[in-house]
Amino acid sequence: MQGRRVLHRPGENGSTRLCYLAAGGLMGLFLALRLRAFLVQSWGIVLPLRLVGLLSPGLALLGALLSPAVRGHLCRWALGSARWRWGVYALSVAGCLRWRGIVLDRPLEGAGLWLPGWVNLLALAGGGVLLGVFLLHLLFALGECLPGLARWVRGLRRRDWLTLLGLWLAVNLAVFAYASGSQTLYGWDSAIYWRSTYALAETFRDQGVLAALRQVYESIFTSDYNDTIGLLCVPFALLFGPSRRVYLMSIGNFCLFPLLTLLWAFARSRRRPGLWLALAAILALPSLFYTAVTGFVDIAGAIPAALGLILCLREEGKGRFSRFLLIGVLCALAVVLRRWYAFYALSVLLALLVEAAAFRRSPAPVLGYLCGMGFPLLFFLQTFVSQRLLSDYAVQYAAYDLGLGVDFRMLFRYYGIWLLLAALALGVWLALRREDRRKGVFLLLEPSVCFFLFVQVQSHGQQHLLLYVPALACLLILGFDRLADRRRLGALAVAAAVVPTAVSPALPRTQGSVIQDYPLFMPLPTFSYAPPVREDAWEVVGLLRRLDEFGAEGKQVGLLASSFTLNASLLHYAEDSLNAGRVSDVDRSYLATLSEVDSRDGLSGALYACDILAVADPIQLHLGRENQQAIWAPAHCLLEGEAIAGAYRRLEETYTLESDGITVYFFEKVREPTAEEMQALAELVHQTNPDMYVYTG
Repeated sequence: MQGRRVLHRPGENGSTRLCYLAAGGLMGLFLALRLRAFLVQSWGIVLPLRLVGLLSPGLALLGALLSPAVRGHLCRWALGSARWRWGVYALSVAGCLRWRGIVLDRPLEGAGLWLPGWVNLLALAGGGVLLGVFLLHLLFALGECLPGLARWVRGLRRRDWLTLLGLWLAVNLAVFAYASGSQTLYGWDSAIYWRSTYALAETFRDQGVLAALRQVYESIFTSDYNDTIGLLCVPFALLFGPSRRVYLMSIGNFCLFPLLTLLWAFARSRRRPGLWLALAAILALPSLFYTAVTGFVDIAGAIPAALGLILCLREEGKGRFSRFLLIGVLCALAVVLRRWYAFYALSVLLALLVEAAAFRRSPAPVLGYLCGMGFPLLFFLQTFVSQRLLSDYAVQYAAYDLGLGVDFRMLFRYYGIWLLLAALALGVWLALRREDRRKGVFLLLEPSVCFFLFVQVQSHGQQHLLLYVPALACLLILGFDRLADRRRLGALAVAAAVVPTAVSPALPRTQGSVIQDYPLFMPLPTFSYAPPVREDAWEVVGLLRRLDEFGAEGKQVGLLASSFTLNASLLHYAEDSLNAGRVSDVDRSYLATLSEVDSRDGLSGALYACDILAVADPIQLHLGRENQQAIWAPAHCLLEGEAIAGAYRRLEETYTLESDGITVYFFEKVREPTAEEMQALAELVHQTNPDMYVYTG
């Protein structure tokens, strides 16, 4: 295709220039409107429409002047010589007109643009042309990759399919055993994903597919915990119900198993049959299993991220622009699945830039990656980028910036110092080898840049460690493959790196819930394969059922506690976590959502809408008093009889969590707090956080 000569018919040059002039003008109009709106939404910058409108004549002129070069590029990289390409353009324009709300109306919201209908139609036509150009590039990329994939699949033997069957059975048995033996409580992230999955399944069942897809699309713009990954788990939810075990089995089948299969496929492409190589890499990353069984569907985002990285590591060859465009699309998909994969996508881009400069490579991979990552995000999800990805998370999550000590503890707890040092040694060794230098440098640089970027915003949670799985897994597979050439010495080196890491989680140990309580020096992973059992689990269920009685009386209840031991999310899902039947049919909406983290929530008026406030003593916090005045200050006032306490009556009844040494007191509102009382609470909060928002009526 690339060597095909393009024949020109008489008169074709003039008509071609005219087509490119019109296409450039339409695309320029579309880009001008979207650019102006994007600047307003992201940074409040309002450019004169006449200024950005110059994009239209500018691109029209460029299209006319550069039509031979543009046509040559399209013929080489975007199926530009195929006769049916006009059908792609026509369908793209028709799609933009049909779904104009996604393409134009929603992206222009809040931009202060009121345009005649004919201008909107021209802009939509320009958007359709732009979409058609992108789709032709993407089809070319898929056309290059799919034949190779088809040949690889046809090359699989019976033992390969048996290997996949064995891997699938192992995943399901392990997840089933963990879920069945678990007797603990789940809250916050691991519960939010769980319940949102079943809420989406209920929408599928009750309102139909279109309503569910609309809910998924809207969640991308409105929630950091969007429902995109929940789509994978919906079939199991509809078939087998809402239990925690079913939820974990769906993660095992639709998130964990595909990721492990991808790692096996990469290992097999390096060394056939490659079973031991794949097993070594999988066993060296036991945290993947643990992340899945603790309920983090985020693991699905590592699938497109890892696939993109594997494509990055392909040998030099033709079609690099189109291949990296496909890689960019995969990274954009990971970002949509979970917004914090944007750190991964950005680190890949920066690593590509360094690689291009250091090894004097063509800029084609960087340009292809930028187009592949940027176009789908900005074309279809502009407000997601402007209002979600570009939000100042460093301010919103300031309370979650717990210092580098926490970041390193998370890395060492789930990967172990030993494995990380082994990976570092392998990376340096690969970088010193002429034939592997580019790959070694890239695989060392990308996760290092990703880590640096992430810690500028917040500290790592367990799920955020998935950012490093693609590079770490590929580095281990490549390194182990090279070590295998050293025969016995190499095999011993692989065993020394893998066996301690894989065996460590099988050792009996007590796991804490506060990462700061762990030592910094953790040579091997310190989590446990054993299903967790929480001694006070049924005591918490008892507290929930007591609050249900308040709810049955029509009272709104708020819990002033936010620790890993007791919090509103954990309490809300206590019965479901234990697969315990409900003894009350009261609607759990009586449990109010109160502010928990100062920098994220402030102190809202929801506190004063509660008829009953349940206060834990000692006061329960997970981010410290300096970051959780929204919990500490009102709890302190009620327990000590200060500020707003005069508006509440302490009930004689208490509830004790004996295993934890926590007493829960109940305060019933007898009147509305006065302005002076609310101001006194605000002053107490502002002694610690002067700029925090506090509702005062």
